[in-house]
Amino acid sequence: MGITIWKEKLFILRTEHTMYVMERDRRGILRHVYWGSPAGIEEDFESLPEENRENGYHPYVDRVMEEYSSFGAGHYKETALKLEYHDGTKDFRYRITDYKAENNTLSIRLDDSSYPCGVTLIYEIFEKEDIIRRQVQIQNKGDSPILLERIHSAQFGLPGTDYRSVNFNGSWAAEFRRSEDTLSSGKKVYESLRGNTGHVANPCFILHRNATEETGDVYFGLLAYSGNFKVVAEATPYEYTNVLIGMSDTDFAWELDPGKTLSTPSVYCGYTAGGLGAMSQSLHRFERNYLMPGPFAGKELPVLYNSWYATYFDVQCEEQMKLAEKAASLGVELFVVDDGWFGTRQDDTKGLGDWYVDSGKFPDGLSRLVNHVKSLGMRFGIWIEPEMVNPDSELYRTHPDWVYRFENRKILQGRNQYVLDLTREDVADFMIETLDKLLSQQEISYIKWDMNRSITETGICGDGTVAGKQIWLRHMNNFYRVVKEIRTRHPDVEFEACASGGARVDLGAMQYFHEYWPSDNTDPFDRLFIQNGYSLLYPPKYMRAWVTDVPEGPTSRKAPLGFALHTAMCGSLGIGNNLNRLEETELALIREQISVYKRIRPVIQFGDLYRLKNHEDNCFWAVQYVKDGRSVIFAFLTQSRFGKNRWRIKAAGLQGDGLYQVCLPGGSVRKSGAFLMNFGLEIRLSGDYDSCMILIEQEA
Repeated sequence: MGITIWKEKLFILRTEHTMYVMERDRRGILRHVYWGSPAGIEEDFESLPEENRENGYHPYVDRVMEEYSSFGAGHYKETALKLEYHDGTKDFRYRITDYKAENNTLSIRLDDSSYPCGVTLIYEIFEKEDIIRRQVQIQNKGDSPILLERIHSAQFGLPGTDYRSVNFNGSWAAEFRRSEDTLSSGKKVYESLRGNTGHVANPCFILHRNATEETGDVYFGLLAYSGNFKVVAEATPYEYTNVLIGMSDTDFAWELDPGKTLSTPSVYCGYTAGGLGAMSQSLHRFERNYLMPGPFAGKELPVLYNSWYATYFDVQCEEQMKLAEKAASLGVELFVVDDGWFGTRQDDTKGLGDWYVDSGKFPDGLSRLVNHVKSLGMRFGIWIEPEMVNPDSELYRTHPDWVYRFENRKILQGRNQYVLDLTREDVADFMIETLDKLLSQQEISYIKWDMNRSITETGICGDGTVAGKQIWLRHMNNFYRVVKEIRTRHPDVEFEACASGGARVDLGAMQYFHEYWPSDNTDPFDRLFIQNGYSLLYPPKYMRAWVTDVPEGPTSRKAPLGFALHTAMCGSLGIGNNLNRLEETELALIREQISVYKRIRPVIQFGDLYRLKNHEDNCFWAVQYVKDGRSVIFAFLTQSRFGKNRWRIKAAGLQGDGLYQVCLPGGSVRKSGAFLMNFGLEIRLSGDYDSCMILIEQEA
């Protein structure tokens, strides 16, 4: 394992189960050679054949799989870099000038043969998790600016075409609906132009050929960035697939001044021969070990109650105190007041941006409620949306120039609000100081950070020139700066990333927040689809999942409370019911299941996940979590068909020669791991929206 540089020609990256090989070919191009399971020794790759033919219509650089390609110079495929020098030259023709392996990081330097511009390709390997981090740095070593119009974070070449490309085809309240296409020719593009990653697609690629959950080659990569992104998968006519991932180049430009360096967001990529399940398990372990921020990375996330569905905007101190008492009696550990506690906020038309406590609703400030919540043994949290402002607010009346707009256009509204211009340092500083003051005045332990509209106008910082096209990256850099600074000042506060649901679920946000809100849709049936797609890439611990009153919500579907509880227990459990409307039997069921969840929480939040049955058979679903000899299976029957009421589930991830106590709804049995994984368990589920939980524990 590790990094090998062979005869100044081959660059080989090895993890525990994978191998990634590059070659400096006879023309000086850094050529991609191999990515897959371990495939021999260095000498095996030493004398590989190269493409020798040259054709004006089919240039060599188009036929070869490059590690990083530039627009122009005979490239007609999608390229990773597009720039323009001061004299109008628009291509980057490089030679490899330097390379260095240090610890687990390989750096390869590409310098333009005629201009003072260098690109450094960075590869960092995480051996146990079989993950490679890729990043690009571009440096202007000359005296004149360089215009960057595209700079992707990574380029990949995969042998052959006809891969299945997996991403998501989503929308608000319908995030992470898994979608697949076959790449036989042309390009498949996944992109966001919204100023965040968005509900529609995710900044990732997953490519496979007939992979299942348990078997098959899978290639994948995730961009650690929360802004506009672009993923291109191109089936070339030269028997390979060209894949690029990075910041979107739509309406993007960056003027790289002399002596300056620009670093791209990182891409975390990998390969597995073990199917989609092995991909998910590898990613989840890596994310828990390396990307989740402290001090919460190794801690169990608490069971929370959010009062939104009980009171909406009509937040009153006395009412919240009564709700807190009911929540505490259920075993809730974190009490959260959602929208409506601040400024003049009576509805979504006013008050946004005025982050001070509404004295009419809280005559004594938040302290009375906070102290009451603490006395009940819970922590206290609130909802904020600091990147936005209502036109009807003190902040906008004081600083109308602080929002994105075109000078000669009426500003478009979304959810009755504007987007603050985060490219301005004074706006970013205002956010930091305002939130710091809020968190310093009260013992607030949790922040639900929301973003309820996309960016539309992109004016103010420029007028259509290069300065205006820098907005997207400048905005995101300052967003990260604000969150990082607030977390530094308040390291014990738990932060949840929300953007009208799942519009900010990405590895960039993961490094600054402690959990995601994957969707505003809490319908338990829809959630099975959402959570299944989400789990391909992101871990259950980061997935806040609420139980709410039904038939409220986008679907108005009536489902049993037990079914909804089991669905929400598949992630980090939250309660959002109107506790004032529940019967005592319903409260008792929630109390019981919260107690159960606390016992199995370490397995769900830190264990390996197995999708035993998924959307391919959307009548019956089963998901399993395994950690340290303990396992939990949730099974769901969404619709009974033709009287079938017996279902067999084969477990996964157990020790074949181990003995296990299995707690089923009808009682306990003792079985071997081999039996549970190969023969399985038969359970009874019938009717619509039936569910059960199975607990499995290995004997000492």
